[in-house]
This record gives sequence, structure tokens and C-alpha cells, in this order.
Amino acid sequence: MMKIEFNVETARFGSMSLFEQEIMSYVPVVDSRQTTNSRSPRNSPQPSPIASPGLSRHRVPAPYKRDFEAKLRNFYRKLESKGYGQGPGKFKLNIRREHLLEDAFRRIMSANKKELQKGKLCVVWDNEEGLDYGGPSREFFFLLSRELFNPYYGLFEYSANDTYTVQISPMSAFVDNYHDWFRFSGRLIGLALVHQYLLDAFFTRPFYKALLRHPVALSDLESLDFEFHQSLQWIKEHDVSLQGELELTFAVTEEVFGQVLERELKPGGRNVPVTEKNKKEYLERIVRWRLERGVAEQTESLVKGFYEVVDPRLVSVFDARELELVIAGTAEIDLIDWRHNTEYRGGYHDQHPVVVWFWQTIERYVIPNSET
Repeated sequence: MMKIEFNVETARFGSMSLFEQEIMSYVPVVDSRQTTNSRSPRNSPQPSPIASPGLSRHRVPAPYKRDFEAKLRNFYRKLESKGYGQGPGKFKLNIRREHLLEDAFRRIMSANKKELQKGKLCVVWDNEEGLDYGGPSREFFFLLSRELFNPYYGLFEYSANDTYTVQISPMSAFVDNYHDWFRFSGRLIGLALVHQYLLDAFFTRPFYKALLRHPVALSDLESLDFEFHQSLQWIKEHDVSLQGELELTFAVTEEVFGQVLERELKPGGRNVPVTEKNKKEYLERIVRWRLERGVAEQTESLVKGFYEVVDPRLVSVFDARELELVIAGTAEIDLIDWRHNTEYRGGYHDQHPVVVWFWQTIERYVIPNSET
């Protein structure tokens, strides 16, 4: 006989949409004694519910999880009450698979604000006419995000820390019509958010802060330029007044097309020495300069497109981490869940020596920071 367990999580999730349940499954139940930060790429358009391996599973969620759940439910209720994605008109996208990017760009960029916000989404694949009960749309966002945010096209680049989180590339300024492409990217992210589809793309934390127009922090620089981050971290932790050889001012030099140029971090900055008293301001300004260098216009175009779909006042309830969960889920792998749901064939089983070696290798190399 099948055993059905009833607990607080099950009771509460029962009144949530499937998308909300999926997002909530990505929020790890935090154990006060340990946390994990392991991340790796997701390869499936329909990820399994994930919780961080190595964390205790408590029946009652942490306060953060309850708070985020309330935000998530309230956010989508507000969208619904304001008519987002409710129609009555349709926002129909006729897409040819072999021209996915071009067709999506042409249709989404030609849509007016009313269509983008209120239209009931309907994706139709060429020569595959049928009703869109979510499958075609889910596949559309999955395939399009995988292609659009691929560094191969030059709009985005991998972060300094890995090869699966991406950020806006300074070289994107050489892409034809790059302002329009970033505005399109912002609209796509907004549409996925409104219609409750996850994207197959993981962005750096500063990217989500830009979407929310939140100020950046020194820690945000680590994924972009590790060595520069370490230098600034040293300045933060030491008394610059005792380091006479530094001779820092509110100005920086950068190379642009072979020329070394001086940029002032504020008016008259080249004549303002950095002291312990103004060091905090200096770090804030130089971090902002480094994160925005070469990508300020692209970022502004993307954020503009995003807000053409979603009212900024509505998304302001989230912080950067929460917005990341709603847009892309998580890149964490639950090794315990993966192993538990693996089916063995050909005489293999969970305790077979070859299988044991396989899981040991996965733990050691694929998820080096997991505690299992």
C-alpha cells in the first residue's frame, strides 16, 4: 500500500500554482550549522525539485523560506489582479524552429506595451499547429534563452568564476543593433517572469541587482574581475593613510582602443586623494565604475525592455537572490535526490563497485563543495 505523508509543506503547497511550487522547491531549508554554495549547470528544461545536498530537511521551513513564499504568492496575485497575461487579446508568436532568434526578435520587438503586459501568450511552432497548454511556450523560453544568452553570439560572456553564469559582455558594443538586442533580452526576461516560465540561463548577481536598480557591493565584483576585487578588498581592510606609496585619488586609468585614458570617479577626482575618511566612498565609486565599464548602455537597454513588460514597483518586493530564483531557478544539484531516482540496468545496482566509484567521482569533481 502506498504511504502518503501529510505535513506542513504539503498543506501549504496545495494552494500554490505549479510554477510557485517549483520555485519554492529551489529554496533550500537552511540548517543553522551549515550551508552549501555548490552550483553547476542545469541541462533539462524541466528540472526536478532541488534542495541543497548536505542540509537537514526540516518539516517546518526557515523564516526566510516562509517570507519568500509569501512574496512570491503576493507577486503573482498582484500580476493577476492587474490583468498581466490575462487577455482578452492574445499575444501570438508564430515561430520557425530554424529561425528561432529572428522570429522571436521580430515579433516581441514589434509588440506594444499592452500586448506585452496584458496579452495571453500563445506560441505556435511552424507546421506544428496545436493548442498551447504550456508545453510549446515552455519549450520556446527554454530554447530561446539557451540561444540568446549563449556567449557565442557576443552579447553575453561567462563570468570570471565559471562557465555557466553569464553577464553582459563589453564586446557586445560591436554587435549590430546591440541596443535593440538588449532591449529584446529584457522583454524576454519580463515575459518569462509574467507567464511563469524559467529561463535556461544563469546570470551573475550584479545582473539581477541591475534589473532591480539596486546598488552594487564590493563582493559583486568578484565574479567579474577576481584580482581587482582582491586588490580593493585589501584597500578596504587596511589603513590607506599608512600606505604612502599608494597615492590613490578618485581617478582611474583604462585602456580604450590602445589609448590609456584617465577617468574621474567624480568631478575633480584626480585632485582628491583617498583617505580613511573618504575610502568608503572611493570603494563604492570604483566598484560601480568597474561593473559598468563598457556595459552601461547595454544594461540600461536591457532594464528598459524588462520594465516595458513588468512594472518596477511590482518586482521591487524581491531582492537579487529572490529574483534569480523566480527567473532561473537554481543551478544547485541535489546529489541525494539524483542518486535516489537513478534507475540501474544491465545487472548494475546502487552498491555495485562501478556505480559506487561513479558517485564518488561525481561528489569529488562535479560538486566539489557539496557535503554529502
